[in-house]
Amino acid sequence: MRNPLRGKTALVTGGSRGIGAAIVRRMAKEGADVAFTYSKSAKAAAVLVKEVSAYGIKAKAYRADGAVPKSMPGLVGNVLKDFGRLDILVNN
Repeated sequence: MRNPLRGKTALVTGGSRGIGAAIVRRMAKEGADVAFTYSKSAKAAAVLVKEVSAYGIKAKAYRADGAVPKSMPGLVGNVLKDFGRLDILVNN
């Protein structure tokens, strides 16, 4: 199976549900390591991390809400620290 995003790291804001979660799932299926944000449900985020990790990729959820600007500083730095790179940004 071809994985066109293998070796890439994606960050998806609002990635824990709805369209954002669908994007996270697709990126993981295509081979990307995936970081995503959630604003309220740590449980839902943890379930999604477990689900997409089954593709053999690294996944991590970060609590941050784009509607609350002070929750966002440091997000990219944390992703870089945890994943070592950031290639794709999806602002959902």
